[in-house]
Amino acid sequence: MFSQAEVASEKKIKALYVTGGGYHDFKEQKKILPEGVSKLINIEWTIWHHDNAEKLKAALSVKGWESPYDVIVYNICHAREKDAEYIKNLVNVHKDGGKPMVAIHCTMHSYHWGVNGGKKSTNDKEWNKLLGAVSNSHGLKGPAIKVTALNTKHESFKPATIEWNTPKGELYTIHKIYPSATVLANGNNGRSEQPVVWVNQYGKANVFATTIGHHNETMQTDEYLQMIADGIVWAAHAAKV
Repeated sequence: MFSQAEVASEKKIKALYVTGGGYHDFKEQKKILPEGVSKLINIEWTIWHHDNAEKLKAALSVKGWESPYDVIVYNICHAREKDAEYIKNLVNVHKDGGKPMVAIHCTMHSYHWGVNGGKKSTNDKEWNKLLGAVSNSHGLKGPAIKVTALNTKHESFKPATIEWNTPKGELYTIHKIYPSATVLANGNNGRSEQPVVWVNQYGKANVFATTIGHHNETMQTDEYLQMIADGIVWAAHAAKV
């Protein structure tokens, strides 16, 4: 956790928040998360909200779109993308270009249908390798998730308590964690226990990822906002922006 003095002394991070898609309240979350994180760290936000996957694809296909930003925060839900070249180029913004990123919730379920396998394939894909994990399903919505920290020594993850409970939850099933990833916390909804927070290194990319974040009530908690703030600072600073 960062002190007020540390926050004040930090170079302002320029972050791009990329959001949109179905099944989630992205309209409200684009207010909750940037506003909440801004109270914790020195950060300047640009927000791209595209409900239409094709509009987002067009924006992320413009050469150099990522250049003005120190870190890209993805909170999207666009699974049915079949253009492998587009996905490869997007991954290479991070893998080859070294642009830090933070991946939230349904970002893990994006760009994984119809590429290198059938619908909801668990085969290796470039987006999965970038994220450090494979997931294509989740449990019931609603049950609170008990989050248990496994590694509090990593610079990206400094929770105030070893355990905390989300108000509501949607626990993603993790089919695979890549060797390049380090799991920082598990989550348990009373039916299943799964990794819920990790970091990954893919090429030059520093990635902080969490499957937590379906409900607005969870995003509004101090624990969640601090977790995302810490992940952003780590990802950006690890790249020495």
